[in-house]
Amino acid sequence: MSIVVIATITPQDGKLPELTAAFEEATPLVQQEPGCEQYALYSDGSVIVTIERWASPDALEAHLAAPAVTALLARAGSLLAAAPEIRTIEALGFGDAVKGD
Repeated sequence: MSIVVIATITPQDGKLPELTAAFEEATPLVQQEPGCEQYALYSDGSVIVTIERWASPDALEAHLAAPAVTALLARAGSLLAAAPEIRTIEALGFGDAVKGD
């Protein structure tokens, strides 16, 4: 069963463009990591939200130590207003498998 992660990242005032650029650079590398089934980013103009799906707990663990993530954290750390809010969630299994789990 896949592992789904939702992370909400809040930048310091005025730092959203820099934070977005950091994620834009890292995203193609993250999406190529083994076990990455989904890595999508969204914003409402004040925060960045990632919705991630990993093939296994091991794939997620490897992602957290991967070069793209460590470089992203080094670059983005000084841009954050607070630590990211990260939630690991499980699909409830309702509906169409393509449009939802």
